[in-house]
Amino acid sequence: MVGIFTERMNPTFDTKGDAMPAGDLWGTRRKYIHSVGTVGKVKFVSDGNHDYTGIFKGADYGYLRASSGQKPSKDAPLAPGFGLKFLRDGVDSANLVAMYGEHLGQKDDWNFFSNDFTTHISGPEGTAQKALSAKFSAATDFIQQVGLSDFAKWDQ
Repeated sequence: MVGIFTERMNPTFDTKGDAMPAGDLWGTRRKYIHSVGTVGKVKFVSDGNHDYTGIFKGADYGYLRASSGQKPSKDAPLAPGFGLKFLRDGVDSANLVAMYGEHLGQKDDWNFFSNDFTTHISGPEGTAQKALSAKFSAATDFIQQVGLSDFAKWDQ
C-alpha cells in the first residue's frame, strides 16, 4: 500500500479514453486499492419514465467491475465498491465508481449487497483513511463524490 503514495494521482483524473498511461516510476501503474474484483457485461434498461438523457435512456454495451477496497480476510472485512463503464460511439465511454462509504469494510458481513452504493460517500475515519484522502486531494478537491453529468451528455 505504500506504493500508492509514490504514484501521481492526476493521470487517473486527467487521462482521456479508456487506457491508463504508464506509471512514472516502474513503467506500469499498479492497482493498490480495489485490486480484488471481477468483471461482467451489463446492459442499462431504462423504464423510460423520466426526462434523463444520454446513457440514462438505456445502453446495450457496458461492463461492471465489482471489487473490494482491500483483499477480504478474517482480519480485513469486505469493503464493496464497483465501477461501471458504458461504451459509446465517437466519444469516450461513460464511467462511474460507487461505494457504500469510505469505511474499512463491513464488519462481520460478507454480503456484497448489504449496503446501498452511492457516488457521494462520507468523509474519512481514522489515520489511514485520512492519509489516503490527503493523497487523493493532490488531484481533486472532490474526493468523496463522482459527478454523473457525462452519463447524460451522449447516448451509446
